[in-house]
Amino acid sequence: MLTLGATPLFTGVDLQLARGERMALVGRNGAGKSTLMRILGRAIEPDAGELFMQPGIVARHLLQEPDFSGYATAIDYVSEGLAEDMLYRAESELGAWGVPLDLDLTKASGGQARRIALAHAFAHDPDILLLDEPTNHLDVPAIELLEEELKAFRGALLVVSHDRRFLENIATSVAWLRQGVVRQMDKGYTAFEEWAETVEADEEKALDKLNTQLKAEERWMA
Repeated sequence: MLTLGATPLFTGVDLQLARGERMALVGRNGAGKSTLMRILGRAIEPDAGELFMQPGIVARHLLQEPDFSGYATAIDYVSEGLAEDMLYRAESELGAWGVPLDLDLTKASGGQARRIALAHAFAHDPDILLLDEPTNHLDVPAIELLEEELKAFRGALLVVSHDRRFLENIATSVAWLRQGVVRQMDKGYTAFEEWAETVEADEEKALDKLNTQLKAEERWMA
């Protein structure tokens, strides 16, 4: 659970993510998707509940706006934390994304910053990737490259995106954050709308049944 002000933002989040799964996290604006991603990335702590990852699991959280503070060039940032014998991964990823190794990060455009952040994430080959709006500032060829990289990714993915086509192409499951509760569907994003309509219809029937019961109880009390 996480409370902002007097109102709990999350009240029933039960989320499981398995290796090889590519899960889309969807919900209305303001539902708390980015905040939930920050909790999963251990950037903030929930007020209650438990976050468990298998020992040794490494997660990488790609923020909407990457922070390059303390790094001069693209290769400095992407190679951060890599062992000497793995530095080739940083060079390879930057090359794939079309970013010069010596690019001055203070002069990086929005699209270049996004490519550098993605190169950093893939170069480190984490167990879990948390991507928040990864297609922002990317052109169509770059989005297609991202789709290829994600389909080849061996770990688990949780992604937030407003790009429906992108989600349809890469998601193997969906987590729907609605009214502080997460519901999961073990199908791709193409099945989301039909599933959502079914969930909402079932909730409406349950509410009608409850209202009928309450009215009956009121008449009995009278």
